Amino acid sequence: MAQARISSPYSRYGVGDLWQNHYSVTLAGMGNVGLAIRSNNFLNIKNPASYTGFDSTSFLFDISVLGMYTTLKTTEISQDADYGSLGYVLFGTPVTKWWRATFGLIPFSNVGYYVTEEKNIDDIGRVRIIYEGSGGLNQLHFGNGFKITDNLSIGINTSYVWGIINRRRRVTFPDSLSMLSTRIDNFDHISDILVDIGVQYFVPLKNGMELGTGLVIKPGMDLNSTRRYLAQNYFGNNENIEFPRDTVAYSAGTKGKLEFPFGVGGGVSLRRANNFIVSMDVNWRNWKEYKSYGRSDSLQNSFSMHLGGEYIPKHNSITSYWHRVRYRLGIRYTNTYIEINNQPIKEFGISFGLGLPFRRSKSMLNFAFEFGNRGTVENNLVQENFIKFTFGLSIYERWFVKNKYR
Repeated sequence: MAQARISSPYSRYGVGDLWQNHYSVTLAGMGNVGLAIRSNNFLNIKNPASYTGFDSTSFLFDISVLGMYTTLKTTEISQDADYGSLGYVLFGTPVTKWWRATFGLIPFSNVGYYVTEEKNIDDIGRVRIIYEGSGGLNQLHFGNGFKITDNLSIGINTSYVWGIINRRRRVTFPDSLSMLSTRIDNFDHISDILVDIGVQYFVPLKNGMELGTGLVIKPGMDLNSTRRYLAQNYFGNNENIEFPRDTVAYSAGTKGKLEFPFGVGGGVSLRRANNFIVSMDVNWRNWKEYKSYGRSDSLQNSFSMHLGGEYIPKHNSITSYWHRVRYRLGIRYTNTYIEINNQPIKEFGISFGLGLPFRRSKSMLNFAFEFGNRGTVENNLVQENFIKFTFGLSIYERWFVKNKYR
């Protein structure tokens, strides 16, 4: 749990790099839209009201894998990083004609960074400060969607969030063999419940068209946390060799809370069944109110816009397999929750996707590619240029059909 799964200096803030753009391979290829989308062949946990989209005789299974290649650069240097990770594992099943349920395991956030800073001080020489972080949070997901009418549905996602985030700071003196270095470790053990509430409403139009709207509310809630704090002095200016001298401070279990703020998102979609869908989402969250152990972080309110769509040339074609393939395209812009030196950290991405259907089945292989960047080299900051690749498998099975013959 405490191993670094990413490499980003921006994961130092808040609870790390949020996983919210990787909840579905299908939607990742469409700019990560989804608040006003429901489907009968994949699970859309961005809005729990969407679960009523799959029928009363089906069982759905979704699994994904994520890979990412990043170039981190400043005005002076550049460095490459890459990583891969299992994405999510999700299951969906009907409970009654009007009730659908989902459950699974999904990452919530990742922390992984290593940053050094050097300065010269008179009579001391070089002082090197090293910032490190690893770990992250996961969530055990349980969602429910309820059909109120054929056009209106509501839903609720309940997630048990847990994990360990380790943040370390070291101060060393590379030009001295006698001065003591210092290392400070903070281990946060986090576990609690978060809830999302969703609503979707669909209006039938002419020529088989359908207009969809969606709303998701994220209530402000607290996560319980226990912090282990350790500060030590040691000899050694090599980052891999330390000779402990003494313990300056130690705390085995300080109780506290992470105060998650209120958020809201809305979306609209236009769809023709088995032909195309176009959708747009807007999200906002009041991250300025976020606090960890009663202290604020360098956070601002986040805002994001997503636009994307899917096109199927001819879903029932028997002459060309590629006419049945789903082609996806999307774009997104995010004003992230990070602000450093009065400089907002923004993120932009363009995505492409494919849905490759199985023969004689609604099951599908899904691929998504995203190219984008985050941050800026201005004000001595870091810009991240990234390429993301996600692969997923959506399995659709009919499990609840009674035999007509004996």
